[in-house]
Amino acid sequence: MPLRRREFMQRAAVAAAVLGLPLARAERLFAQDAPPLPPRDLYSTDPDRYWAELRRQWLLAADRINLNCGSVGCTPQAVLRAMIDHLLSAEEFREAPYPWFGYEENTRLRELRDALAAFLRVKRDELAIVRNATEANNAVCNGLDLKSGDEALLGIALNYVPLPKPPATKEQIVELFARAITPRTRIMVFSHITTVTGLILPVKEICALGRSRGILTHVDGAHAIGQIPLDLRDLGCDFYTTSPHKWLMSPKGTGTLYIREELLERLWVNIASGEWRNYAMKAYRFSNLGTSNLSVMVGLKAALDFFQAIGPERIYGRIHQLATRVRDRVAAHPQLRVVNASKGEFFGGLVSFEPATPIPPGSTTGGLQRVAEECAARNIRIAGGAERIRIATHIFTQPTELEAFFDALDAGLR
Repeated sequence: MPLRRREFMQRAAVAAAVLGLPLARAERLFAQDAPPLPPRDLYSTDPDRYWAELRRQWLLAADRINLNCGSVGCTPQAVLRAMIDHLLSAEEFREAPYPWFGYEENTRLRELRDALAAFLRVKRDELAIVRNATEANNAVCNGLDLKSGDEALLGIALNYVPLPKPPATKEQIVELFARAITPRTRIMVFSHITTVTGLILPVKEICALGRSRGILTHVDGAHAIGQIPLDLRDLGCDFYTTSPHKWLMSPKGTGTLYIREELLERLWVNIASGEWRNYAMKAYRFSNLGTSNLSVMVGLKAALDFFQAIGPERIYGRIHQLATRVRDRVAAHPQLRVVNASKGEFFGGLVSFEPATPIPPGSTTGGLQRVAEECAARNIRIAGGAERIRIATHIFTQPTELEAFFDALDAGLR
């Protein structure tokens, strides 16, 4: 049903308060229907125009360039509207009793879990909704009952696995994990996509190694959901965590925790609520966090819908296509060294590079500092500094924005 003018204005007022926008701008953006997606057939006839028109879905400022969505994603207007409309509806008490995320599961949360389970290819009863990957990681780390002397193997001691920069083959990485295993190793904890460099690890092969040795596998997938295709069942992991607010572009404060069904009763909950020992709730037991914000979860469902409306494979392809342009341009500079993207299988939308001549860790001068300063002067948001720079490309990234970064890169290297 179309919104009445009063409801439009209410939405704009909430948007101004929640998003910190001036009221006049919020009214221009939110006191109207969301812009439609470009026609699907435009992608086949004129892909550049398709991606340019799609950019209208975001509130991104024209005088800023965001090449660091790996830290915090950019939420499209349709998702923001869904969240804001729910805030208004909830405050009118139109929801069923006790609908809030953090306690009982209601229709909205069930629909969200069903959609996420289908997206990640797992059973809904193996999936908990939490607030971010950090919270999900802590649920596993604090909930697993390890004994004195047990060891955890961390990928990148506890035992650490130093990763090659860049790797040559998947087998090279798996072999490093295999060598680090000891008779006391009980769990391997590693990132699917590393935060510092954006390296995609061979998760399926590492999990198979763990399973063959009777070792649990806990994968931090904060960067993976929305950046690369995911099939958690095929990966064979025991635990998997995500932060959809990055690459899936959901509202901030959304996360998921996957627990393989056979292990659901092995974890202790970190937060004791009224249902903390109700094992019949399966993974949803770990969503009992106390009253939390259901509206951001409505936004997470809208983000999934938005993602599906464009098409996951189309999104993954565009993310990687733009990142490949960055990789190739960086690799053309002999004074730089790409540290993750040696092959297409090792990167999605993140490309990291360092000076070919390394500088001391923690340096704030020399190295790539001038590149970072040139980016700052052009209002280009990146991750990193003198020691290393990481660039993130997403479907809202425009070719002209990459050209602006390349100009900054060239200027900083002169």
